[in-house]
Amino acid sequence: MEGNESGAWFGEVRRRQMGAFTRAQANAAGVSDRSLAVRCRSRRIQRLHHGVYVDFSGPVPWETRVWAAWLAYGPEAALGGETALRRYGLDGNWGDAIRLEVPHHRRVRGQAGIVLNRSRDFDARVVGSREPPMVRLEVAVLTVASRRTKADDGAALVLDACRQRRTTPHRLLTELDRLPHLPRRRLLIQVLRDAVGGVESFLELAYVRKVERAHGLPAGARQVRCSDANGIVYRDIEYVDYALIVELDGRAGHEDARSRWRDMTRDNAALMSAKPTLRFGYQLLHDPCAAATQVAAVLRSRGWPANPSPCSPTCPVQANLGSLMHLN
Repeated sequence: MEGNESGAWFGEVRRRQMGAFTRAQANAAGVSDRSLAVRCRSRRIQRLHHGVYVDFSGPVPWETRVWAAWLAYGPEAALGGETALRRYGLDGNWGDAIRLEVPHHRRVRGQAGIVLNRSRDFDARVVGSREPPMVRLEVAVLTVASRRTKADDGAALVLDACRQRRTTPHRLLTELDRLPHLPRRRLLIQVLRDAVGGVESFLELAYVRKVERAHGLPAGARQVRCSDANGIVYRDIEYVDYALIVELDGRAGHEDARSRWRDMTRDNAALMSAKPTLRFGYQLLHDPCAAATQVAAVLRSRGWPANPSPCSPTCPVQANLGSLMHLN
Protein backbone atom coordinates (compact mmCIF):
# COMPACT_ATOMS: atom_id res chain seq x y z
CA MET A 1 0.00 0.00 0.00
CA GLU A 2 1.33 3.43 -0.93
CA GLY A 3 2.21 5.85 1.87
CA ASN A 4 0.20 8.96 2.72
CA GLU A 5 2.36 11.43 0.79
CA SER A 6 2.85 9.25 -2.27
CA GLY A 7 -0.80 8.17 -2.07
CA ALA A 8 -1.95 11.79 -2.20
CA TRP A 9 0.34 12.43 -5.18
CA PHE A 10 -0.90 9.31 -6.96
CA GLY A 11 -4.51 10.26 -6.30
CA GLU A 12 -3.94 13.69 -7.81
CA VAL A 13 -2.27 12.14 -10.86
CA ARG A 14 -5.24 9.84 -11.43
CA ARG A 15 -7.70 12.69 -10.95
CA ARG A 16 -5.89 14.87 -13.48
CA GLN A 17 -5.70 11.98 -15.96
CA MET A 18 -9.39 11.13 -15.62
CA GLY A 19 -8.66 7.89 -13.78
CA ALA A 20 -5.90 6.66 -16.11
CA PHE A 21 -2.39 5.93 -14.90
CA THR A 22 0.74 4.09 -15.96
CA ARG A 23 2.60 1.21 -14.36
CA ALA A 24 5.55 3.57 -13.79
CA GLN A 25 3.35 6.08 -11.97
CA ALA A 26 1.89 3.34 -9.79
CA ASN A 27 5.34 1.96 -8.99
CA ALA A 28 6.55 5.47 -8.07
CA ALA A 29 3.67 5.68 -5.59
CA GLY A 30 4.67 2.36 -4.00
CA VAL A 31 2.17 0.14 -5.82
CA SER A 32 3.99 -3.00 -6.94
CA ASP A 33 3.36 -4.95 -10.14
CA ARG A 34 2.03 -7.77 -7.96
CA SER A 35 -0.48 -5.39 -6.37
CA LEU A 36 -1.56 -4.15 -9.79
CA ALA A 37 -2.17 -7.73 -10.91
CA VAL A 38 -4.23 -8.45 -7.79
CA ARG A 39 -6.32 -5.34 -8.28
CA CYS A 40 -6.94 -6.25 -11.93
CA ARG A 41 -8.08 -9.77 -10.97
CA SER A 42 -10.41 -8.36 -8.33
CA ARG A 43 -11.70 -5.85 -10.90
CA ARG A 44 -10.85 -2.83 -8.80
CA ILE A 45 -8.85 -1.53 -11.77
CA GLN A 46 -8.59 -2.55 -15.43
CA ARG A 47 -5.77 -2.53 -17.96
CA LEU A 48 -6.49 -0.69 -21.21
CA HIS A 49 -3.10 -0.83 -22.93
CA HIS A 50 0.31 -2.28 -22.20
CA GLY A 51 1.41 -0.62 -18.98
CA VAL A 52 -1.69 1.63 -18.78
CA TYR A 53 -4.59 1.18 -16.37
CA VAL A 54 -7.72 2.95 -15.14
CA ASP A 55 -8.72 2.99 -11.50
CA PHE A 56 -12.29 1.76 -11.93
CA SER A 57 -14.23 -1.07 -13.56
CA GLY A 58 -16.97 -0.85 -16.15
CA PRO A 59 -17.32 1.36 -19.23
CA VAL A 60 -14.49 3.83 -19.90
CA PRO A 61 -15.51 7.42 -20.83
CA TRP A 62 -14.03 8.98 -23.94
CA GLU A 63 -11.92 11.50 -21.98
CA THR A 64 -10.36 8.68 -19.97
CA ARG A 65 -9.62 6.72 -23.14
CA VAL A 66 -7.90 9.81 -24.54
CA TRP A 67 -5.60 10.00 -21.54
CA ALA A 68 -4.95 6.26 -21.57
CA ALA A 69 -4.04 6.34 -25.27
CA TRP A 70 -1.64 9.24 -24.78
CA LEU A 71 -0.05 7.58 -21.74
CA ALA A 72 0.53 4.47 -23.85
CA TYR A 73 2.63 6.45 -26.38
CA GLY A 74 3.74 9.64 -24.58
CA PRO A 75 5.50 11.79 -23.85
CA GLU A 76 6.52 12.00 -27.54
CA ALA A 77 2.93 11.99 -28.75
CA ALA A 78 0.07 14.45 -29.18
CA LEU A 79 -3.65 14.30 -29.81
CA GLY A 80 -4.35 14.90 -33.47
CA GLY A 81 -6.99 14.84 -36.18
CA GLU A 82 -10.60 14.30 -35.14
CA THR A 83 -9.60 13.69 -31.53
CA ALA A 84 -7.98 17.12 -31.31
CA LEU A 85 -11.02 18.77 -32.94
CA ARG A 86 -13.31 17.15 -30.40
CA ARG A 87 -11.00 18.21 -27.56
CA TYR A 88 -10.97 21.79 -28.89
CA GLY A 89 -14.77 21.79 -28.72
CA LEU A 90 -15.47 22.01 -32.45
CA ASP A 91 -18.97 20.79 -33.27
CA GLY A 92 -19.02 17.72 -35.50
CA ASN A 93 -19.18 13.95 -35.70
CA TRP A 94 -15.58 12.98 -34.97
CA GLY A 95 -15.95 9.26 -34.21
CA ASP A 96 -14.65 7.32 -31.23
CA ALA A 97 -11.17 6.30 -32.38
CA ILE A 98 -8.35 8.10 -30.56
CA ARG A 99 -5.96 9.70 -33.05
CA LEU A 100 -2.40 10.48 -32.02
CA GLU A 101 0.51 12.10 -33.82
CA VAL A 102 4.04 10.92 -33.10
CA PRO A 103 7.41 12.01 -34.51
CA HIS A 104 8.29 10.39 -37.83
CA HIS A 105 11.35 8.67 -36.41
CA ARG A 106 9.30 6.59 -33.96
CA ARG A 107 8.55 3.05 -35.10
CA VAL A 108 5.39 2.22 -33.20
CA ARG A 109 2.13 0.57 -34.09
CA GLY A 110 -1.44 1.48 -33.29
CA GLN A 111 -3.49 -0.54 -30.87
CA ALA A 112 -7.20 -1.27 -30.72
CA GLY A 113 -9.07 2.02 -30.83
CA ILE A 114 -5.91 4.09 -31.46
CA VAL A 115 -4.85 5.46 -34.85
CA LEU A 116 -1.30 6.82 -35.24
CA ASN A 117 -0.01 9.44 -37.66
CA ARG A 118 3.75 9.95 -37.99
CA SER A 119 4.75 13.54 -38.82
CA ARG A 120 8.15 14.91 -39.80
CA ASP A 121 7.48 18.36 -38.31
CA PHE A 122 6.02 17.06 -35.06
CA ASP A 123 7.50 19.72 -32.77
CA ALA A 124 6.25 22.58 -34.96
CA ARG A 125 2.70 21.20 -35.05
CA VAL A 126 2.18 20.61 -31.33
CA VAL A 127 0.91 22.78 -28.48
CA GLY A 128 2.97 21.25 -25.69
CA SER A 129 1.46 23.39 -22.93
CA ARG A 130 -1.83 21.49 -23.05
CA GLU A 131 -2.50 18.30 -21.13
CA PRO A 132 -2.24 16.00 -22.89
CA PRO A 133 -0.35 17.77 -25.72
CA MET A 134 -2.31 18.43 -28.92
CA VAL A 135 -1.56 19.58 -32.42
CA ARG A 136 -2.60 23.17 -33.10
CA LEU A 137 -6.25 23.65 -33.99
CA GLU A 138 -5.43 24.87 -37.50
CA VAL A 139 -3.28 21.80 -38.14
CA ALA A 140 -6.09 19.51 -37.00
CA VAL A 141 -8.72 21.28 -39.11
CA LEU A 142 -6.65 21.20 -42.29
CA THR A 143 -5.43 17.64 -41.76
CA VAL A 144 -8.93 16.27 -41.28
CA ALA A 145 -10.35 18.36 -44.15
CA SER A 146 -7.64 17.13 -46.52
CA ARG A 147 -8.46 13.47 -45.98
CA ARG A 148 -12.27 13.68 -46.13
CA THR A 149 -13.66 11.25 -48.71
CA LYS A 150 -15.54 14.02 -50.49
CA ALA A 151 -13.84 17.32 -51.28
CA ASP A 152 -17.07 19.16 -50.44
CA ASP A 153 -16.95 17.72 -46.91
CA GLY A 154 -13.45 19.12 -46.46
CA ALA A 155 -14.60 22.54 -47.65
CA ALA A 156 -17.54 22.42 -45.25
CA LEU A 157 -15.24 21.57 -42.33
CA VAL A 158 -12.89 24.55 -42.76
CA LEU A 159 -15.86 26.89 -43.16
CA ASP A 160 -17.55 25.43 -40.07
CA ALA A 161 -14.39 25.96 -38.01
CA CYS A 162 -14.38 29.63 -39.02
CA ARG A 163 -18.13 30.07 -38.55
CA GLN A 164 -17.89 28.64 -35.03
CA ARG A 165 -15.22 31.29 -34.34
CA ARG A 166 -12.63 28.66 -33.42
CA THR A 167 -10.18 30.05 -35.95
CA THR A 168 -10.09 32.43 -38.92
CA PRO A 169 -9.52 32.06 -42.66
CA HIS A 170 -6.29 34.06 -42.34
CA ARG A 171 -4.90 31.70 -39.68
CA LEU A 172 -5.75 28.67 -41.79
CA LEU A 173 -4.16 30.21 -44.88
CA THR A 174 -1.02 30.95 -42.87
CA GLU A 175 -0.95 27.34 -41.68
CA LEU A 176 -1.33 26.10 -45.25
CA ASP A 177 1.90 27.93 -46.11
CA ARG A 178 3.61 25.54 -43.68
CA LEU A 179 1.97 22.48 -45.26
CA PRO A 180 3.13 22.49 -48.90
CA HIS A 181 2.41 18.79 -49.45
CA LEU A 182 -1.04 18.62 -47.86
CA PRO A 183 -3.57 16.80 -50.09
CA ARG A 184 -6.22 19.10 -51.64
CA ARG A 185 -4.16 22.10 -50.62
CA ARG A 186 -5.11 24.14 -53.69
CA LEU A 187 -8.83 23.50 -53.15
CA LEU A 188 -8.61 24.52 -49.50
CA ILE A 189 -6.80 27.73 -50.43
CA GLN A 190 -9.62 28.62 -52.84
CA VAL A 191 -12.26 27.91 -50.20
CA LEU A 192 -10.47 29.98 -47.58
CA ARG A 193 -10.04 32.91 -49.98
CA ASP A 194 -13.82 32.89 -50.43
CA ALA A 195 -14.14 32.75 -46.64
CA VAL A 196 -11.98 35.89 -46.39
CA GLY A 197 -14.56 37.51 -48.67
CA GLY A 198 -17.37 36.72 -46.23
CA VAL A 199 -18.49 33.19 -47.10
CA GLU A 200 -19.33 31.42 -43.82
CA SER A 201 -20.98 28.13 -44.78
CA PHE A 202 -20.84 25.43 -47.41
CA LEU A 203 -24.26 26.56 -48.69
CA GLU A 204 -22.92 30.09 -49.17
CA LEU A 205 -19.89 28.68 -50.96
CA ALA A 206 -22.16 26.70 -53.28
CA TYR A 207 -24.23 29.81 -53.97
CA VAL A 208 -21.17 31.91 -54.79
CA ARG A 209 -19.68 29.31 -57.11
CA LYS A 210 -22.64 27.47 -58.65
CA VAL A 211 -25.22 30.26 -58.78
CA GLU A 212 -23.46 33.61 -58.83
CA ARG A 213 -20.14 33.06 -60.61
CA ALA A 214 -21.24 30.16 -62.83
CA HIS A 215 -24.09 32.25 -64.27
CA GLY A 216 -22.34 35.61 -64.51
CA LEU A 217 -24.44 37.33 -61.86
CA PRO A 218 -23.06 40.41 -60.09
CA ALA A 219 -21.21 39.75 -56.84
CA GLY A 220 -23.30 40.40 -53.77
CA ALA A 221 -22.01 41.69 -50.45
CA ARG A 222 -21.66 38.95 -47.79
CA GLN A 223 -22.79 39.03 -44.17
CA VAL A 224 -24.15 42.55 -44.36
CA ARG A 225 -24.74 44.02 -40.91
CA CYS A 226 -27.99 45.89 -40.38
CA SER A 227 -30.46 46.60 -37.62
CA ASP A 228 -34.19 46.05 -37.23
CA ALA A 229 -36.73 46.10 -34.41
CA ASN A 230 -35.08 43.04 -32.85
CA GLY A 231 -31.54 44.41 -32.91
CA ILE A 232 -28.53 43.66 -35.11
CA VAL A 233 -28.97 41.08 -37.89
CA TYR A 234 -26.74 39.89 -40.70
CA ARG A 235 -27.94 39.38 -44.27
CA ASP A 236 -26.29 36.42 -45.97
CA ILE A 237 -26.08 38.22 -49.33
CA GLU A 238 -27.24 41.65 -50.40
CA TYR A 239 -27.13 43.11 -53.90
CA VAL A 240 -26.86 46.66 -52.65
CA ASP A 241 -27.20 48.41 -56.02
CA TYR A 242 -30.45 46.55 -56.70
CA ALA A 243 -31.89 46.41 -53.16
CA LEU A 244 -32.19 42.61 -53.23
CA ILE A 245 -31.48 40.29 -50.31
CA VAL A 246 -30.72 36.56 -50.56
CA GLU A 247 -30.90 34.39 -47.44
CA LEU A 248 -29.52 30.86 -47.34
CA ASP A 249 -31.04 28.38 -44.89
CA GLY A 250 -28.83 25.35 -44.22
CA ARG A 251 -31.12 23.80 -41.64
CA ALA A 252 -33.07 20.64 -42.45
CA GLY A 253 -36.34 22.56 -42.39
CA HIS A 254 -37.28 25.21 -39.85
CA GLU A 255 -36.91 23.25 -36.67
CA ASP A 256 -38.85 25.42 -34.27
CA ALA A 257 -41.39 28.20 -34.06
CA ARG A 258 -38.78 30.66 -32.77
CA SER A 259 -36.62 30.14 -35.88
CA ARG A 260 -39.62 30.56 -38.18
CA TRP A 261 -40.68 33.74 -36.40
CA ARG A 262 -37.14 35.15 -36.55
CA ASP A 263 -36.92 34.49 -40.29
CA MET A 264 -40.37 35.96 -40.98
CA THR A 265 -39.56 39.06 -38.93
CA ARG A 266 -36.31 39.54 -40.80
CA ASP A 267 -37.95 39.05 -44.21
CA ASN A 268 -40.87 41.32 -43.35
CA ALA A 269 -38.49 44.05 -42.21
CA ALA A 270 -36.64 43.77 -45.53
CA LEU A 271 -39.92 44.01 -47.45
CA MET A 272 -40.97 47.13 -45.51
CA SER A 273 -37.66 48.71 -46.47
CA ALA A 274 -38.43 47.95 -50.15
CA LYS A 275 -35.83 45.17 -50.25
CA PRO A 276 -37.37 41.87 -51.35
CA THR A 277 -35.83 38.66 -49.98
CA LEU A 278 -35.19 35.44 -51.89
CA ARG A 279 -34.62 32.44 -49.64
CA PHE A 280 -32.88 29.22 -50.71
CA GLY A 281 -31.96 26.00 -48.95
CA TYR A 282 -29.99 22.92 -49.95
CA GLN A 283 -32.10 22.54 -53.10
CA LEU A 284 -29.76 24.99 -54.81
CA LEU A 285 -27.02 22.32 -54.65
CA HIS A 286 -29.12 20.12 -56.95
CA ASP A 287 -30.60 22.85 -59.16
CA PRO A 288 -28.39 25.96 -59.09
CA CYS A 289 -29.70 27.03 -62.48
CA ALA A 290 -33.22 27.47 -61.07
CA ALA A 291 -31.86 29.61 -58.24
CA ALA A 292 -29.84 31.68 -60.73
CA THR A 293 -32.95 32.21 -62.84
CA GLN A 294 -34.92 33.58 -59.89
CA VAL A 295 -32.12 35.87 -58.74
CA ALA A 296 -31.51 37.13 -62.28
CA ALA A 297 -35.22 37.85 -62.80
CA VAL A 298 -35.41 40.04 -59.69
CA LEU A 299 -32.12 41.77 -60.53
CA ARG A 300 -33.35 42.52 -64.04
CA SER A 301 -36.62 43.89 -62.68
CA ARG A 302 -34.64 46.21 -60.44
CA GLY A 303 -32.33 47.64 -63.06
CA TRP A 304 -29.54 45.09 -63.69
CA PRO A 305 -28.61 45.79 -67.32
CA ALA A 306 -27.01 42.43 -68.18
CA ASN A 307 -28.15 38.85 -68.77
CA PRO A 308 -27.13 35.69 -66.92
CA SER A 309 -24.68 33.36 -68.65
CA PRO A 310 -25.34 29.65 -69.14
CA CYS A 311 -23.14 27.54 -66.88
CA SER A 312 -23.05 24.72 -69.44
CA PRO A 313 -24.34 23.91 -72.95
CA THR A 314 -27.52 22.48 -71.41
CA CYS A 315 -28.08 25.25 -68.85
CA PRO A 316 -31.69 26.51 -69.12
CA VAL A 317 -31.15 29.83 -67.32
CA GLN A 318 -31.75 32.11 -70.30
CA ALA A 319 -34.80 30.23 -71.58
CA ASN A 320 -36.28 30.01 -68.11
CA LEU A 321 -35.55 33.68 -67.48
CA GLY A 322 -37.37 34.61 -70.66
CA SER A 323 -40.42 32.61 -69.58
CA LEU A 324 -40.33 34.07 -66.07
CA MET A 325 -40.02 37.66 -67.31
CA HIS A 326 -42.85 37.08 -69.78
CA LEU A 327 -45.14 35.95 -66.94
CA ASN A 328 -44.34 39.14 -65.06
